[in-house]
Amino acid sequence: MPLFFLSYAHEDNRNGQVQEFFGDLSEAVARLAGVGWDQAGFVDGQMPLGATWSQELADALATSSCLVALTSPRYVVSDYCGREFRVFADRVDAHEREFRRRPPAVLPIRWIPCDRVPGALTGFQHKNFPAGAVYAQDGLLTLKQRRRHHDEYQDFVDALAKHIVQTDRDHRLLRPARRPVLAEVTSAFETTRRRPAPGSSAARSPRSTSARHVWFVLAAGSAAELAGTRSGAEDRYGALARDWRPYRPELEAPIGSYAGAVATTKSYGWTVEDAVDLAEVREWARAHNQIVVLVVDVWSAGLPRYELTLVGYDRDPDTTTPVLVPWTAADDAAADGNQRLWETLARVLSHHVVRNDPAMWRPEIATAGRFHAELEDALVVAQSRIYRTGTVYQEPPSDGPVHRPILEGP
Repeated sequence: MPLFFLSYAHEDNRNGQVQEFFGDLSEAVARLAGVGWDQAGFVDGQMPLGATWSQELADALATSSCLVALTSPRYVVSDYCGREFRVFADRVDAHEREFRRRPPAVLPIRWIPCDRVPGALTGFQHKNFPAGAVYAQDGLLTLKQRRRHHDEYQDFVDALAKHIVQTDRDHRLLRPARRPVLAEVTSAFETTRRRPAPGSSAARSPRSTSARHVWFVLAAGSAAELAGTRSGAEDRYGALARDWRPYRPELEAPIGSYAGAVATTKSYGWTVEDAVDLAEVREWARAHNQIVVLVVDVWSAGLPRYELTLVGYDRDPDTTTPVLVPWTAADDAAADGNQRLWETLARVLSHHVVRNDPAMWRPEIATAGRFHAELEDALVVAQSRIYRTGTVYQEPPSDGPVHRPILEGP
């Protein structure tokens, strides 16, 4: 069981600085705890796009005594990091309910300063580490990189190691009843603003107000719904739209998680929703200049619960929501050719088929690699169009000093 779990944005480790810090902290923890270096901490390597948590990573999330979270602008928009943080935050809450004491087990560390810190992080700030002006202003990475701050950096690492070992001895954090599953955990960094009607899929997802957010809306039926029309439905569909895996066996990850992983590499937060909530999601996204990407399964487009929603969307003149249609050789083979599938799309998305706008209409995406490329391009186009047509917010007049507005963008 590791004493600490290191959570970080993988793009922050391109020069190996995070791995070096992990080594420094592991050495200090191992020395104080009297354990082997490999028992001191856990750090994940590069998380492949669309991957689920490995058994080793999930076990470390469930058993480590402390979370060390290296916060940065990339960290606070990372869905994976937000989910790791959520697991530990939930463990702390469960521990507090059981023992009436809140263990100091979640440790946000200012790695690179960021202006906007999610509320989930502010509830876990600790002030028992030596944090001078350089750390407060420029973050721990700057302390580590500059030789003249070597002693300050080492003092910080030693104090952090002492805290981890002490927390492990005095507040052994409760383990969850079962190993956490990536698809079942929501990011702690989303901001809940309002909720739709109880029972809808959107009611289960927090609502972000950040402009750097993408909604992936899936029109994909369940295995039970498609069993009579799509041979092999049990291999590609599950109980929910988010279980849809159109590229198996090439890609085992659900398409929503894979799309979210692509968005994360572009510093977007993201949420996966069922297309039954498309109208409401688009209304929210428009109000906050967020991107909506509609991903349509050709086998599910004609299902009664999707047909009217898609027809209504198709009649909307808005041109900021791209449509991506995974369509593999297996789909053609199962349909004995693609004519029937085209007829379904032409019925529910007729304007898109006729206009054939390559920026917004991207059908017949045959491979996961092609989907990745199409999605990256679609995000760029959608963001550009939102900049031109989105809502402009202005601060109300005040008697104080006037500040120049700052445009947020990629």
